[in-house]
Amino acid sequence: MAVKAGTEIKVGIFVFIALLALAYMTTKVSKGKLVTSDMYYIDVFFDNVSGLKKNSPVEIAGIEVGLVKDIVLENGRARVTLALRPDVRIHGDAIASIRTRGVLGDKFVELSAGSEGYPVLGQGAIIARTKTAADMDQLFQKVGQIADDIGKVAHSVANVMGGPEGEQDLRLLIQNLKEMAIGLNKMVQTNMESINLIVANFREFSTDLKEISAGNKEGIQQIINNFEVASRDLKLTLNKMNSLLDKAQNGKGPIARLLADKEMGDDLKKTLASLKSVSQKIDEGKGTLGKLVNDDTTAEELNKALEGINKYLAKQDQFSTSVDFHTEYMSATGDTRSYLTLKLQPGEDKYYLLSLVDDPKGRTTTTDTYRRYRDDGGVWHTYEEEESVTEKDGLKFSAQIAKRWHDLVIRGGIIESSGGVGLDYYLWDDRIQLFLEAFDFASDDPPHLKAGSKLFFLKNFYAIAGMDDFVSDSGDSSFFAGLGLYFTDEDLKYLFSSGASLPQK
Repeated sequence: MAVKAGTEIKVGIFVFIALLALAYMTTKVSKGKLVTSDMYYIDVFFDNVSGLKKNSPVEIAGIEVGLVKDIVLENGRARVTLALRPDVRIHGDAIASIRTRGVLGDKFVELSAGSEGYPVLGQGAIIARTKTAADMDQLFQKVGQIADDIGKVAHSVANVMGGPEGEQDLRLLIQNLKEMAIGLNKMVQTNMESINLIVANFREFSTDLKEISAGNKEGIQQIINNFEVASRDLKLTLNKMNSLLDKAQNGKGPIARLLADKEMGDDLKKTLASLKSVSQKIDEGKGTLGKLVNDDTTAEELNKALEGINKYLAKQDQFSTSVDFHTEYMSATGDTRSYLTLKLQPGEDKYYLLSLVDDPKGRTTTTDTYRRYRDDGGVWHTYEEEESVTEKDGLKFSAQIAKRWHDLVIRGGIIESSGGVGLDYYLWDDRIQLFLEAFDFASDDPPHLKAGSKLFFLKNFYAIAGMDDFVSDSGDSSFFAGLGLYFTDEDLKYLFSSGASLPQK
């Protein structure tokens, strides 16, 4: 019996300790979930509170500051009552949103405390600004739609690339990409010095821009000072106008006397009567103006004249002009080639290009000369001499007509003082231009081919790079790069008007 009693005592002590541990754990788990009497309530309205439950935490910046007291339906929306600690201050511009811990975690309410310039919300206030988290069902539905689209694309690719022919085409495509990568790597390695020089030039250019902005700080400060003076003058003017209106309203000053003058009222009545008489005569068709208004023939002729003026003005609006200047640095020779181009565009799909080209390489012309000589026997012999003349630093010109279809442009005419054609393709809202030109179709040498691209940045600047004469037999091919500057007719009007408005010394 003593042994049995000792065992029961041990079991009882163990159960008592387990109950104490369970009570402690229950207190820890439910910590922060009880609403105390010093908490205050704030309401928030959401369109959708799916997954949010009572006693869900309320956090600010990841720190729990309260809990969800109640969730009820009111006028088709969910009204959520938040119980917040008394030391938490919420301002009028606060934002309440429903967040989720992880992909499948519990929902909680996140608050932004708001700005100090707004009033603090108290008991029974409402947070007006809310954000509702995306519904997981909608998210999974969109993911399913994306997966279906990916499946359709994969099925199409499988149909295209399936079979021996598709595998062969894919293998050929990969081989071509590999050869192109090897070629690009060789070209970059060959022109590494030129690329480094271009980067150095860009660095010097940015340094120059920084020095220009630093040197004009005084001018910028002067502009700001002028704006301050103008704002003060405007404020004084408005104060004087307010004073003048106050005097007129109180019957003081010449304006008030003018408004209260009886003679002026009589004159105004006479003037209105005269206007009424003139309008009646016009309605009756009397006088020159009446015939002009009531005669259909005159109205038709006037409409025709206005239509002609409108057509002329419409053509003038469509016509645009731009001036382009850019310089290209030739990496093979170290020379610099400059272009000055005038673009005349009478319509959206057609334009003309007139250019002057300063080419240090010049142009080489070959002349065949036939000469005769007599030998000792008196017999005449004829031989041919070939003479090549190169004009260094000569100016060349271009005159082209261009036609545009959507993003593709075909142009042709005279290119650098010889016949040629060109293709342009525009990307990214005309911010990138890819071009290819072919000209100087001589009988002995291959044509002069030039390809490259332009990248338009800022407002009136662009960068240009490419390969020049890349099929030349005489080793004249070269990588080139440079910068360009262009002005539209609106820019030219602004520049000319600004220049005309400068004070004369």
